Amino acid sequence: MIKKHIGVLLFDNFNMLDVAGPVEVFNIAKDLGNINYQVSLIGLEKIAYPSETGSKMLADLSISDKHNFDTLIIPGGKGARCQNIHEQHNAWLTTMLTKCRRVVSVCTGSYLLASTGALDSKKATTHWYFVNDFQAHYPKVEVLDDCLYLDHGQIATSAGITSGIDLALKLIEKDCGTDIAIKVARFLVLHYRRSGSQAQFSEPLQYQSLPDNQFSDLVAWIVQNLTQDLSIATLAAKVCMSERSFCRKFKQQMNNSPAKHVELLRLDRAKQLLIEKDWPIQKVADACGYKNVDVFRRGFERKYAIAPNTYRANLS
Repeated sequence: MIKKHIGVLLFDNFNMLDVAGPVEVFNIAKDLGNINYQVSLIGLEKIAYPSETGSKMLADLSISDKHNFDTLIIPGGKGARCQNIHEQHNAWLTTMLTKCRRVVSVCTGSYLLASTGALDSKKATTHWYFVNDFQAHYPKVEVLDDCLYLDHGQIATSAGITSGIDLALKLIEKDCGTDIAIKVARFLVLHYRRSGSQAQFSEPLQYQSLPDNQFSDLVAWIVQNLTQDLSIATLAAKVCMSERSFCRKFKQQMNNSPAKHVELLRLDRAKQLLIEKDWPIQKVADACGYKNVDVFRRGFERKYAIAPNTYRANLS
């Protein structure tokens, strides 16, 4: 049986899920696949480190111990963005970058990885909330906010929190094959891993989080009723407004006309279905409320500059 040692770095104020998610993925793969993943938690010392929530994890190893990691995982959290943590770990991380087959960051663990210079002149990602701050701190890195993870082989970065699970599944697929990765995803009650090129958040739905948005409930209702009549008359009646007043206020708050926003929601849903389902394009179009598949194809290409079939093929 193949043996691979996975190291997961701990430090004060790490994010608990950034650690627990990938650890569980590798542990389940160990049980389901023909590979012996040995996972160790490592810190400056063999002590318990507090997470952001206050819960603690005990390091099995210290960075001064002898170890031979195949993969090193750097979680995010407030500590990963702390200069003092960077200074304490930089020399050791630089050494690990030459010894490990791959070094992986989850969420804002990218800050700690970038502090070594390992991401200079490379594309990388991090949690969408911190993209601008990350770019300001590390201008030599080409940071992307429209993907879940980026895998360069020896170095990989993933976006916010749960995307660390997606990246771990990707790494298992590379180690063990697609069948094992699918089995692990099923055991975790997940859809098979999301593609790295999938966006971190839904573009049209982000408007729901705007303060004082009187149309948040309406947008939520539209998402649940994409195959229904979503004409201006129907939507205006839903919020008890005249059509003229509804159109004016909706555009002010949502930065789009009602019809355009409905189209964005339908296309956003279509992207999800193209990833998650192997349905024919006609069925995808129907499920998103398009009565004509050609209208759907043209709208999808106009918005994303790619045909639906090609988009799906690129993510497979």
